Amino acid sequence: MNNRIKKSLFVGLAALGFVAVAGAANANPASAKTYAKVVSNKTLTANATDRNVNFTGNSALYSKAGTLKGARVKASKTTLNGLASSTSSKNNVRAYRVATTNRGSVYYKVVTFDGQYRGWIYGGKTANVFGGGVESYSTTTDPKAADNTASSNSSSATSTSTSSNQNTGLTDAQKSATYKIATTGTSNDGTQVTYKTPAWTQYKQGRVITDSSKYKDATFKITDQTTRTREGDLWVKVEATDSANSAANGWIKFSGLTTGSTTPTDNFDANKSVKIAYRDVTTGKTIDKTNTWTTASTDTKQGDATTGKVDNTGRSVSDFIPYTGAPSGMHSHIRMLTAQKLISII
Repeated sequence: MNNRIKKSLFVGLAALGFVAVAGAANANPASAKTYAKVVSNKTLTANATDRNVNFTGNSALYSKAGTLKGARVKASKTTLNGLASSTSSKNNVRAYRVATTNRGSVYYKVVTFDGQYRGWIYGGKTANVFGGGVESYSTTTDPKAADNTASSNSSSATSTSTSSNQNTGLTDAQKSATYKIATTGTSNDGTQVTYKTPAWTQYKQGRVITDSSKYKDATFKITDQTTRTREGDLWVKVEATDSANSAANGWIKFSGLTTGSTTPTDNFDANKSVKIAYRDVTTGKTIDKTNTWTTASTDTKQGDATTGKVDNTGRSVSDFIPYTGAPSGMHSHIRMLTAQKLISII
């Protein structure tokens, strides 16, 4: 009997122990992973220039805030490190939205200027203060001051003396010179057409003109200069000397310009020369191209008639005009301008 009692007691305790274990298991279930939630998602309203950023490589780029359920990596830290050190302005980055999670983390939505990478990246703990995976970035920088004692372009130069390697600012002589687009056409490489800002330095700010062919004879003056941070190349803002060509005003690589071939006013000897300008009789507009006839005589003065005078090749003004690069169709009606007189020749 004692054995039966012990066996029953043992079985009862064993059963009780099983229930106790099972009860303990049911009382402490495994907890599911918790995800962050977005509590704010807004468009950034700061000036566009102030929203240019660069990657730091400290965070990957995600399809949504990285701690949200379903977030996937769109670009790794390694990839973003490569973009951060890129020498192409196409890899500049613009931030345009900001989101905050219930955990206090800030994420920015960003896009590279060429549109290849777009997504959300961790930005620190303070909204509107870039941190974490991005930092503020200036896409252009002021060029290093030029040495005005160095050899430079002058407004009387007739050859192409701009340098594709120039990474310093313009000399005083270069600033005062007039220029033409060296090779006109449609190339989008920064040297043939003009831009609203230096290419790829502001998001979605493209070209002013897409074909410069009609401006092959136009001359320009420089009104501003800057360098692109990534490439280090010098860009200048140009303005047409003739308002008829103002549609081409904009930014262009300095290496895409050549000095104008017309003789500047301060080198023009009004006592010996006649500057010849050409008027399109169809439109009534004076075109950019000019030529200069200079007499071989030594006793002339400003305002004298040119009758009987010849240049050092023996040509009179009337002989000089048709054989010295007059624009096509201009021979029948030409107006020659001097400092004091307007002489008409038909």
